[in-house]
This record gives sequence, C-alpha cells and structure tokens, in this order.
Amino acid sequence: MSNVPAQWSLLPKYVPVLLLYIALLLPGRIIAQQQPEGYWLQHFTDENGLPQNSVKAIAQDRNGFIWLTTEAGLARFDGHRFITFEKSVLPLLSNRFRWFVPSPQPGAGNAPEFYALSEKNEYVAILSNGLASVDTAFYDNYKKINPLARNEIRHNSILQGYPAQYPVVPDSEHYFTSSGNGISYVWQGAEIYGFQNGKRLFKASGAFKQFFLIGRIPYALDLNGNFKSIGATVGNVVVGGDILANRRFSGNNFQLFWNNVSRQAFLYLDSSLYIVQSSAAGKLHTQLILKDFDLEKTKITSLFLDESSGSLFLGSVTNGLYLFKKQDFYANKLAADNADNVYYAQVAGTGRSVLSSQGYAFTPQAGLPKAVVSRTSPLLEKIRSSFFMVRCADGAFWFQFAYDVYKMDPSGKKILAHVRLPEKAKSLNIERGGRLWVGCETNGMYSIEESKGRFTPKLRYRLNIGNYTILDRENQETMFLTTESAIYRLNTRSGALKKIHALGNMTVRSAYTTHDGTWITTYGNGIYLLRGEKVVKFPLDDNRFLATAHCIVEDRNGFFWITTNRGLFQVAKKQLLAYATHQKGLVYYLYYDKRNGFATNEFNGGCQPCAVTLADGTVSLPSMDGLIWFKPETVRPELPNRQIFINEIREDGKTIPVADSLEVSRDFEQLRLTITTPYLGNEKNLRMQYTLSGPGRAESWMPVNPDFVIALPGLAYGAYVLKIRNVTGFGTNDYTYKTLHLQVPRAWHETWWFRSLAALVLTGLFFIAVRIRSAYHIKKEREANLIRHYRVISQIIAAVNHDIQTPLHYIGFSLQQFNAYIHRQAAVDPLIVRMSDETLDTSQRLNTLTRNILDYIKLQSKSPAERWEKRTVNVSALVVSTSRLFAGIAAHREIAIRTDIDPGFTVESDPNLLAIIIHNLIDNALKVSQSELTISANQTGLQEITIADDGDGIPAELANWLNKNYNSYEEWLRASQNPGQKGIGLVIVKDLCVLLGIQIHARVTGEKKTSIALKFV
Repeated sequence: MSNVPAQWSLLPKYVPVLLLYIALLLPGRIIAQQQPEGYWLQHFTDENGLPQNSVKAIAQDRNGFIWLTTEAGLARFDGHRFITFEKSVLPLLSNRFRWFVPSPQPGAGNAPEFYALSEKNEYVAILSNGLASVDTAFYDNYKKINPLARNEIRHNSILQGYPAQYPVVPDSEHYFTSSGNGISYVWQGAEIYGFQNGKRLFKASGAFKQFFLIGRIPYALDLNGNFKSIGATVGNVVVGGDILANRRFSGNNFQLFWNNVSRQAFLYLDSSLYIVQSSAAGKLHTQLILKDFDLEKTKITSLFLDESSGSLFLGSVTNGLYLFKKQDFYANKLAADNADNVYYAQVAGTGRSVLSSQGYAFTPQAGLPKAVVSRTSPLLEKIRSSFFMVRCADGAFWFQFAYDVYKMDPSGKKILAHVRLPEKAKSLNIERGGRLWVGCETNGMYSIEESKGRFTPKLRYRLNIGNYTILDRENQETMFLTTESAIYRLNTRSGALKKIHALGNMTVRSAYTTHDGTWITTYGNGIYLLRGEKVVKFPLDDNRFLATAHCIVEDRNGFFWITTNRGLFQVAKKQLLAYATHQKGLVYYLYYDKRNGFATNEFNGGCQPCAVTLADGTVSLPSMDGLIWFKPETVRPELPNRQIFINEIREDGKTIPVADSLEVSRDFEQLRLTITTPYLGNEKNLRMQYTLSGPGRAESWMPVNPDFVIALPGLAYGAYVLKIRNVTGFGTNDYTYKTLHLQVPRAWHETWWFRSLAALVLTGLFFIAVRIRSAYHIKKEREANLIRHYRVISQIIAAVNHDIQTPLHYIGFSLQQFNAYIHRQAAVDPLIVRMSDETLDTSQRLNTLTRNILDYIKLQSKSPAERWEKRTVNVSALVVSTSRLFAGIAAHREIAIRTDIDPGFTVESDPNLLAIIIHNLIDNALKVSQSELTISANQTGLQEITIADDGDGIPAELANWLNKNYNSYEEWLRASQNPGQKGIGLVIVKDLCVLLGIQIHARVTGEKKTSIALKFV
C-alpha cells in the first residue's frame, strides 16, 4: 500500500471481549432461533463483543482474522475476541461502514487483500499484520486500473456483494471487479467486458440481473434467474448437487448471496443454504451447508464460509453475527420421558447396531453418526446391570447381575444361557477361546465351563484381595485386576497374583494393551504406559482434565481418543511413544466438548467395554447423556496453526506502536503485550508460551496467561529477545513462533563514556591511594630507618670521639712535640727533618679528615633545614686554610698548589660544609695531578670557585653524574640510593652541593685537564 501516513497506522482502542458461549450467555436467543440439529451456534451482539448489531459485510484475511463492517466501526474477530477500529484511533470522518472492497490487484506484492469502505467513501486497508489503516491513495491507484473510474470517488464503482446494500443499476453506472492475475471485468449496461492487463479480451452481451465471480470464473444471472457463463460467448449453466433434493427447487426460485471478497456464492431456499462451486464447464454443483434456519426472519445479508474449519458466518442487519459450526459428533439417546440415558457398558449388536446395558438398540442412519434408538431387550432394561457386557465371537454376549450370569443372543432379546453362582458376580472377561471368567465381590475367581451345551461355574482361585474388578487382558494367560487403590496381574494358568508396584496406590479405570505396552487410565492421576514393571507417566493437559481419564480408543489414523469427566481428547500415538522413549518432548492434546456435538462433557468409564468401534469405523462412547458417536476419519482436527500477532503494546499504561523491534524507555516499570492468533476452535486448545532472553537471562519457556497478556517488569539496559510460540499440531516440533526484539537504552551512568570516565577516575584514585599508602609505608619505614640510622650515627660518633679522634689528637700532639724538637737540633739529617714534617702534616690532615667525616655523619641525623646555616664566607681565607693541610703531600709529590682568589671574595653559604666540599675536591685533585693544582674564584654572572688539575681528565660518566641537577634534596636522595660511581669523597661533595644549592660543573679541557666549578646560585 502506498501513501499511507505513518501516524495513521495506529493500534485501535482494543475492547477485548472473551467469547462466552451462547448456551451460557444467551440461551433465549438460541432457542428463539431454533438451533439446527448437527450445528453449534454462537450468536454475537453488542452485548457480548460486537460494537453494533448491523453486520453488513464479512471477510477473512489471509491470516485467518474475520472482519466485519458495522455502523459503529470496523470489527476484527480472532475466534474469541473482538477488536474495534473506529474514529478514536483512526482518522475517520465516520464510524459507519458499508462493505468490503476487494483489492483491484489481488496478490500484487504486499498490497492489502481488501479494504473497508465507510459511508464517507473512506478506504481502510486491512494490513498483513492484522491491523487496519486509512489509505488516502486507494482511489487514485484504483483509477489507474479502471479507466472508466470517475475523478469523484464513487461508492458503487466497485462491484459489491449480494444482496446489494444499494441498488445495482448498470444502465447508469459501470461496475468493476477483478479475479487476479491481471484479469478484470467491467459490467456496464447490457455488456460485460473482460480485460487482461488493460487489454480487452471479450464483450458478453445480455440482459443480466446480477454479475459475480465464483473463484476466478465469471457468471451472471439473467432477468429470469437463470445462471449464465460469461466469456466470449454467453452460455447456459446447469445447476446440480444437493439443491435438487429440495422439493421446492424449481430452477430459479432461490436467493443468491455473494461475497465479493472471498468470491463465494450461496443459494438460499426454504430455510436451507447451499454453497455453489464450479464443477465443470457449464455446470455448477451445490452442497447443503445449513438447514432449518430462516435467513429472512433473522435478516441475514452477508455470508462467509471458512472452508478449512467448516465455520459459517451469517451477518444480520439488525441481529448481529451468527456463527455455525458443523458438528462431527452426535449424542444418541432414547427420546422418551422414562428413558435412562446414562450409559456405561455396550456391545456391538446385529448388523451395525449397538446394544446398551439398558437394553436399547442403536441403529445408525445411512451416512450419519445419528442412530435410531429403540427398546429391544426387556430383560436388560429390567435388570439394569450397567458395567459389564462381554461379546462372544458369534455376536452373543454375557452380562451379570448379583449371583446370576446370562448369555444373550446378539439382539438382546433371547437368553441363551443362565448360570447361578455361589457368590455375587462383579466383573466379567472372556478369553480368546471363549471361556468366560467371573470375578466376584468377595475373593473368588470362577470360570464358566461349557460341556455339551451346558454351562457350569468352576471356582478357580481364592485370591488374597477382595472386591476386585477384572479390568482386561494383557495376554492370553494374564489378566489385570484392580481394586480401589491397586492394580495386579493374575496368571490364569497358575493363579499367581502379583501387584504392580510401579503404579502405586492408584485407582485404575481402564487398560488397553498394544504391542507397545499397556496404556493405563486412572481416576485422578492421568494416563500411563506400562511396560513390564516400568511405567511412563504422560503430562496432563493445561486444565488437568486428563487427570480423570476413563477410556482410550485407538482409531485407524494413529490417534488415541481419551474420554474424561470434562470432555474428549485426541492425541497422536506417535507423540506419546516419542515421549515415552525420551521422557520429554511435546505432547499435544486436542480438546473437544459440547460444542462439537455432545449433550454433556461428562463421559462415563469403569465399565467393560469402555467404548465400542463398529465395523465401519464408527466409535461409540458412553456418557452421562447419550452414546456419543463419531467417525474419526471424518473428523477434521481444528488445529491452531495460524501465526501469532501482537494486538497492543502498552508501556506503563501508554500505547506504543506495534513493531517487531522496539526501543523502550530506560526506566519503564511494566511492558504489557496483548497477543492473539486467529483460531475458530476451542480456546482451550491454544497452548502459548513465551521466553525472554537477554543479559543475565537464560531461555526458559513460561505459559501465556488465559487473557493472552504478557507482562514484562522493568529490565536493565541491553538487547532482549522475546519469543512467543504456540503449538500448531500433532508433530514433535509443531510450533509457530513470533519474535520481538527489545532494546533498553543505557542510563547516563551506564553509558560507555561514563563508564570509561569512571574507570579512569577509579584508576586514578587507585594509583593515588597506592601512592598515599606507599608514601605512608615509606614514611613509616623511613622513620624506622631514621631511628636505626640515628642510633648507628650516634654509635659512630661516640666511637670516633672515643676510639679514633682522641688517639689522633694524642698522636698529633706527640708528632708536633717531636717535630719541634728536631727543628731545635742543629745537626739533624735533612731527610729526617723532612720526614718529620710530612708525618706531622699527614697527622694533621688525618685529624681534619676525621673531623670532616664526623661532621658529615652528624649532618645526616638532622633535617635538611637544620643541617646548614648560611653565612658570609671569605673564600680566600677558607681556601688558604684548607690547602695548607695539603702542603706537605703536595711538596712530597712536587705538585704546586696555586690560588687565584681575591682576598675580598665572599659567598653566602655554610662555612663548615663548604670547607668539607673544597677539602674533598682538593684531595681528589692532588691524587690525579701531574704538577699543578689551581684554585681560583671569580664572578661573571654567578659566583664561582674552580679547582683545576693537570691529570688525565675525569671520566665522562663521572662528570655527567656530577653535572646532573636535581630539583630537590629528596629527589637526590631517591636517585643516590644505589649510586653507580666510586669514592665516598665525591658522594659527600655531590650530597653537600645539592643540600647547599651549589651547582657543580665538571669538564675536561683540551689539554685533558679537569676543571670542577662550584657555582653559587
């Protein structure tokens, strides 16, 4: 469909109405309409779902939805609920609808199949998703196909159904219709034109009263009511089929009903309705689909037959909608005031008849599941022994009453044998050879033995159980016996009795043995398959009706029919066997109830036989109100095999557009989805489930509630997949699915950028926390180390003071006295004098070095702020006093120490620490100098003290280490924990320079001389 405004594709204001069956809601209406025999009738009005009671047209879309035009809106029916499309949800000028218009090009792409036409000539398209939308471009597109269409929108330019709501006057108006495949027809005046893709194929002339299509084939009724075939020539048509049996049929005295969307034609005559179908060239076949219903009295004007389900829809202009369904089952009972129509045991009688335990004979009518019922056995009717009738091979049968056992002829009229037992008989069973076994109310087990036409009872066994019932045979030697709370196997040859413990203390109703095992029904526990000593329990239906199962009947098509107190079930035997093998899988039970033809939903059991199958396949089931007859092979299972649709989506009470992919609000509290599937059968046969998978949610199937509403609570952000499925048949994987993709957006705190930012912040906080904690531990460790360091320093200082410095003072004093003594002597060897001087000088240098080391060690136990005190230092005096200590060693090595310092040159620094620096630099320079060591000072920008030697040059690695600057003393401490250089003197120099803020710069000149400059910032 083109040019449909998006905002018009809105969901309707749903008014879901649960279909309440007419027998409960509107019994008066059904009685008034005299519900035809063999049909189930539902009557819908504005009291139980319809928006209004004038149903003017009926059509079914390809999805299976039934659409109705009324004067209060366009209604959609899914088989159980109505939804109305009207002005509150569609941009319409009027809620009054006329009829449906078939698509001018049916089957073209995704074009709608048909449209609803309002009284204001508005076209509402029926969409493929089960919804409706106004199509403002319809008529423009229609004019491209029909060249005779006028510019003004005309309601009668497209052929409407019959009976027509407006007069059909081809002399003043042309009428258009299409059969698909590019073929269309125009009826104007006395001519009908056929076109294919716009090219005229033929012209048919005649005096036509009505023109219509049956399927794709064009027909007309002439003024005399005779059928005509339309083509290049106009031909006569012969009408045959069921209408010929109507004694009032005269050839043309019927009323024609035609559905212009489904292209179905119907003939109505004398309260009988026939569908008309093309059978051969020039022939039409009629089939009776409804009788004994007055269409004129109920003012029926529109019809539609769903041929797949056999559902017939009749629309009345005043009385709403009638839905008829042909019933496949029939409740046969004796029509008499004093009749007992509660049935249990039965046997096949003479011919194809059935004889009940009341003595009623049921004789089938030809081609029908309906029987003629009559009283035939006064003895049976008098005795009324309800529960056991066993048939012999010759058609005769046995039944019991109190102490007596009777054998009757097939008609039930003649007694063939009478046996008197010493105990009360309760149950009967006949073996393949014809021997009758009788179970008694006490614990006796008898057989009836025949000899020369005489029958005598024989006590076979006294069992250790009482009040038992013979259920059935497992094989020729084994019978099943049951009590109220157990089931046993009895070997009829040996008398061995064994309880079947696998079935516990259950009340067993019936046993049906096949080569697959014995199928067991129970009273309250469902159905089982017994194989040897093991049993398989089958799942129940959703309503648990199968918990109380009476009987299993197998038909010729591989299905089991299971009777219960609440209706009848059909299930595929292969599904049950597959479940028994794997202990899992789908088991689908199709449910039947009164609407299918029963007089009551309560079937009877606990009798033998619990059902009878006649030679022609007819099955007879006992119920509380009649024998239910049906032919399984003629029953069309009404399976819910249509697609699943979403009617409405509401987010926190607000309706949002239906789509297969949705983005919902981040903080929604509840998402409600109303779903449906078109299904005209019993709603109990819908088995819908759903699962929601997504972040943190595994797939898990849950049942959809009876209102067909799925309620989803608020979800965390992420992508979710909602899957809905419905069982569609008896196959192992018979499902139809609907998938909806949900996207819940992230909250601001769940977006990637926020999480990235949060991760960065957390990472930063982590590192900060690590740094703080590390610093804390380092501080603690430093404090501990400082305490240990202080104790070591204190011990070193004490040791130096006591064990080193005091002896050095004494040695120095002694050498000084000795040197003075030598110098006072007149005749002393000059070598001795020289040696005395050098020894004294060395002693003094050692004493100074020891004092410097001691001062440096003391310095380490103080904080950086307490380690030094800045004062004005006279550099010349400091250098002279320091270099004097090295005069002796310099003279010994013949190295000249030269100073070039202005006597007034001063710097701001700590004199003691600066003296240690200069002392160590002079000491290192003397070690490498060849002949000269120069100490100078100048101020060109920065104040600078330079110590230069003429050695081989300081290594580059050591020079780089000395030249490296540090921003703080702490940075130097971290870098100097594991120094790569050698020599404690330079470490002390570097340490004190960083502490005092002196820049040290070492370089090697071109003559391989080392120059170390101290720059005061």
